[in-house]
Amino acid sequence: MVDEKVGVTLAGRQASQSSTPEARLRLAHDLVERVKELNCLYGISRLVEQEGISLNILLQGVVNLIPAAWQYPEVTAARIRLRNRQFLTASFQESPWKQQETIVVDGRKVGTLEVFYLIDKPFEYEGPFLKEERDLIHGIAERLGHIIESKRAGAALHRLYGRERKLRKSLQLEMQNRVDFTRQLVHELKTPLTSLMATSQLLSEETKGTRLEKIAGYVWDSASSLNARIDELHDVIRGEIGNLKLERRPMRLDILLSSVVEETRAFAKQRDVSIQLELPWEGQREVFADVDRVRQVLLNLINNALKYAAAGKRVVITAIPSDSAVTVEVRDFGHGIPEREMRRLFKPGYLVSRAKSTGGLGIGLTLCKLIVELHGGEIRAESNVGKGSSFFFTLPYQAD
Repeated sequence: MVDEKVGVTLAGRQASQSSTPEARLRLAHDLVERVKELNCLYGISRLVEQEGISLNILLQGVVNLIPAAWQYPEVTAARIRLRNRQFLTASFQESPWKQQETIVVDGRKVGTLEVFYLIDKPFEYEGPFLKEERDLIHGIAERLGHIIESKRAGAALHRLYGRERKLRKSLQLEMQNRVDFTRQLVHELKTPLTSLMATSQLLSEETKGTRLEKIAGYVWDSASSLNARIDELHDVIRGEIGNLKLERRPMRLDILLSSVVEETRAFAKQRDVSIQLELPWEGQREVFADVDRVRQVLLNLINNALKYAAAGKRVVITAIPSDSAVTVEVRDFGHGIPEREMRRLFKPGYLVSRAKSTGGLGIGLTLCKLIVELHGGEIRAESNVGKGSSFFFTLPYQAD
């Protein structure tokens, strides 16, 4: 903007001046003044480009550049006032002959830029100051506003980065402590549990055909259930720190669905709930997935649906294809989930109110979410209170 004004003013003078010696001298003088102004602006730009320069050093550098850009540099003094700080030229003095411009940042006045002549000089445009000098001081003040804004933003960003770095380090330490604790917990639980499972299996075999066989079976079932929950907890922790790995390969989802449904029919019968599998599409297109992990997801969702479905109702499992993925829906016709709880469904340790009587660690849906997202899919839920709930998850046909 200042450069354009300088050029326009100079062109106007060239057009209006005759070719007299006095006019040529005046034109040469004007050219010298414009070069001085451009040198000042260029010097400010070079200061700004210096990597790591502090705001204080930069402002002092700007003040030092100013006198040489004015018509009488030998009697020119300058000052930048910025709140409780000020930056002065050497041997600074105030005088009655002054130009001043406000420095504005984010629409607010933060300081002033002042230029003084220390002795009186002939009247030009604004006292002894040229019109071009008014344009120049305005341009410098405007540039200072941008510089201060940028420096402040950079400093704030640096502080935020330092804070984020500390928080990240603290979080990493906390996560590592959590992982270490969980590993120790798993070890402490698994050691006696392994012995309990082996003993209960032996007890089941020894008590076959006796009245103790059923009791031995209960012990085995309970130990197996606890073992599965411990494994889920371990998987969730591994997933959160990125150590849960997949062994993906092409697989027939219809075959896996049929297998899991058959596996859960006994539990469905025990709950007095029918289970129904619908595979409405033709063809046997394969998905690219980890069979064991997808089985975990299906077992979690189907067992949950069987627990929450009302007696005498049914659970429906449907697979719906699209161009790039297949969506599996597991639907129950139970009491449904209140809207206030929907957003917390997949958070670790959260038990939906309808499930409190069923026990559990509240990590099954968290694990489902981790596994599905590792496959590049999505998982979500829909529910109507009094009508039931549906859980959906997608699996891609091809690797990402």
